[in-house]
Amino acid sequence: MKTGLITVGVIVAGVVGYFLYVGAFTGVRIEEQDRPPIAFVYRDIAGSEMSLIGPTTDQLDTLLRSAGVANRKPLDIFYPDGRAEIGFAIEGASDAQLASLGAAAKSRVIPAQRYMASSFPWTSSASYMIGYMKVDPALAKWRASHHYKKVEAFALNEGKTILYLQPVVPAAP
Repeated sequence: MKTGLITVGVIVAGVVGYFLYVGAFTGVRIEEQDRPPIAFVYRDIAGSEMSLIGPTTDQLDTLLRSAGVANRKPLDIFYPDGRAEIGFAIEGASDAQLASLGAAAKSRVIPAQRYMASSFPWTSSASYMIGYMKVDPALAKWRASHHYKKVEAFALNEGKTILYLQPVVPAAP
């Protein structure tokens, strides 16, 4: 009996420790901020193909590395209709480097704009899911209280944090 209780205690402590590690108990703070343009290299993913996010990120990372694009951060954009653009925010890439990607990736510049923003700690790939489950409801509440339209949502991996962004778009009156 005592061994069983100790085992259960150890399991519970391990689960709680893991959730602490991935940020499950981290508070969410939303703020608005203006952000500069973002050079974006990506591939499209249908809503039914979300399991391809990891492999697509790995393939694009390899492609950008082979093209000599050193300054890159994973950036995923999710649209309300379920589709996604999976890729990287890049800095300092030349036109020749982007041209060398050919049809293997698309590129565009996301214009400077105002965003609702929230940072969440990055510790593992589970941080994306936990972060989404915590940040998305907070963004929805902020949108509703400010009468903003639901639009695409960005997840930018900045190394030690994931920056969740959503453009500020006033809802039609």
